[in-house]
Amino acid sequence: MVSLPPLPQPFRIETDVAETEWIDQRLDQSRSSPPTVGFIVPSGFESYARLLHPGRRYLGESHEERTLLRWREIADVRGKMIHPEVELHALIDNADEWDYHHWKAISVGGGEWFPPAEALDETEALPLLSILRSATSAEDGWFMLWNGYGDLRRRGFETVPWGTIHRLDGDPPDVPAELLGSVRAYRHYYVFRGPLAGLSTWFEWRPEAPNYFWPDDKAWIVATEIDGFSTYVGAPRHQIEEILMSPFFEALPCELGHRFDGIGDPINGEPWD
Repeated sequence: MVSLPPLPQPFRIETDVAETEWIDQRLDQSRSSPPTVGFIVPSGFESYARLLHPGRRYLGESHEERTLLRWREIADVRGKMIHPEVELHALIDNADEWDYHHWKAISVGGGEWFPPAEALDETEALPLLSILRSATSAEDGWFMLWNGYGDLRRRGFETVPWGTIHRLDGDPPDVPAELLGSVRAYRHYYVFRGPLAGLSTWFEWRPEAPNYFWPDDKAWIVATEIDGFSTYVGAPRHQIEEILMSPFFEALPCELGHRFDGIGDPINGEPWD
């Protein structure tokens, strides 16, 4: 019997991961180059939106002196354009989105700019869930978290089965051998179960939201790829329209055929052009 580390109530780890396979079955398996949003976001939803993770403007040392830095503000001061396939590195003219010295150099308008997080955080995950809850009658849901976080492996989670996307015959690129396990795939995730309303307690345990979460009836999906600065949502049209209008998010309409590779920005160009 597997001994599992404690989780925040009311979540539990799920060792039967078969119920997560629907995601992979509805992903774009064409291996197109460049990859599309459909490579990480499943098809079958009425409408889609892309949420741009905000950067931060630090006006001082305290939390009260930190404000959101939206991509549109960056674009406006740098003569760029916000569009559904916008890429962060094209807005800042630097291929390294984590170059803090560069962010400091381009900071304007008071305070210092800092890059966005790659994960969805609590301040956006909870308002997002409040909109999506109206699209489902389900009370419980599924939550998948990338298995590459080193602290999880140190705490004993490596002994449980993983959910996967894009299973491969050979070795996936850029994935250390110790993370591959017996199932080779593009991404591996720990799988959790719990009530949708319990998501707020998730953030007592982790600073980042799950990479995927959805209700039992699959009425919607929230997906965040670890190598990006965006979260994608598939849902009924009404909920997507609410997301696009909400002041809590910087959101854009999205299509599964849009480019997704963290490199190509077809309008703003590239730092290396």
